[in-house]
Parts: sequence; C-alpha cells; structure tokens
Amino acid sequence: MNLRDIKKDIDYVLSAFIEDCTVCVAANPKSNDKAIAGLMEDAVDLYNELRDKVTVKIEGSKKTYYNNLRKEILERTDALYTKLSEAVAKGAKAEPEEAPKAEKKPAAAKKPAAKKAAPKAEAEEAPKAEKKAPAKKAAAAKKPAAAKKPAAKKEAKAE
Repeated sequence: MNLRDIKKDIDYVLSAFIEDCTVCVAANPKSNDKAIAGLMEDAVDLYNELRDKVTVKIEGSKKTYYNNLRKEILERTDALYTKLSEAVAKGAKAEPEEAPKAEKKPAAAKKPAAKKAAPKAEAEEAPKAEKKAPAKKAAAAKKPAAAKKPAAKKEAKAE
C-alpha cells in the first residue's frame, strides 16, 4: 500500500461517480438536474478533502491510517451513490405523470408526409444514376486511345 495507489483510488472512485452523475442527467431528461449537480459538487469537495488527508504528515502507524482512509473513501462514496439513486428515483416518479402530456403532440401527422417525399427523392435519384453510368463507360473507352498515343510519340522519336 503506497501513497500513489491511494491517490489513484481517490481519483478513480470519485471520477467514476461524477461520470455516473453526468450519464444520469443525459439519460433522464426529466431528472432533477439541480440535485445531481449538488451531488457532483459534494463529490468534488470530498475529492479535495481526501487528497488533503493523503498529503498530511502522519505520526504513528501509516498502514492503519491509510487503511482507514481507504475505508472512508468507499463509505463516503457509497453514501453519494445512495443519494444519487434517490434523486434518480424521484425523477422517475415525476416522469410518468408528465408522459401523457407528451403524447398530445401531433407528431404522427408529420411522419406520413416524410414517407411520401422519400419515394419522389428516390425516383429523382434513379435517372441521375443511369446518366452517370454511361459516362463511366465513355471514360473507359477513352483509356485505350490514351494508351495508343505514347506509342505514336515513340515512333516520332525514332524518326
């Protein structure tokens, strides 16, 4: 157990918590963003506090001090995860009440119009593709002619 490993543990555990908070906000648009932002601030404060505890000069057994510090990291981070779960649960309870309001939007009327426009676009693209194909054949026909020109230059040089 060295000091570097404890610092890495603090970084890893608290950065994982902050990442989980951002994922919760992104995945649940109805979640309580203010509560989750407050938890993120608590995590940053905890990070600073733990890093300060790591750099303190220790009198006595370093091993027991660092073991207790590791336990504290896990216990306090677990408490933050419990608060995050509660915040997400409150957001999930509020979501079903607001769901019927979202269904009142006339989104279904827009979808058929988009489907009708798609076949027209495909019909317009098909002739364009057919026009391009003969142009490629013409370009392929020109290549052998280009190959004959260098031979003519060689004959001119020979004379």
